[in-house]
Amino acid sequence: MAKLRPNLAFILALSGCTGLVPPSATPDPALAERVRSLMGDDDVCSGRVAGALAPYRLTAGGISRIDLAPVPPRRQDDYNLSDQRQAWVRQPGQPGAIVVQYDRGNCRIAQVYARDGATLPAI
Repeated sequence: MAKLRPNLAFILALSGCTGLVPPSATPDPALAERVRSLMGDDDVCSGRVAGALAPYRLTAGGISRIDLAPVPPRRQDDYNLSDQRQAWVRQPGQPGAIVVQYDRGNCRIAQVYARDGATLPAI
């Protein structure tokens, strides 16, 4: 039994690292359609972006527009972010935006955060 305790503690410590990955959920069909229409029909990552917004209980009516932007490099020679995009999700009557950063190549969600006075609902 003593051998299991260090292993169990190690597993529990590592499980805390899973919080570093943004949560995702199956979005409501109306939310998925709204995100797809605002991101443009040709953006294949709209489903994953909608999935990243779903845990925060955003609804189709709670999104007024989505502005897409590339992720600016930190240094002039930084090319690692060339496929990274940001979806700035604007909510009606609310300041700022909820930003979903994702990779256009594989649609992996990198992070979700609030900017410029927006609030990110607790999960």
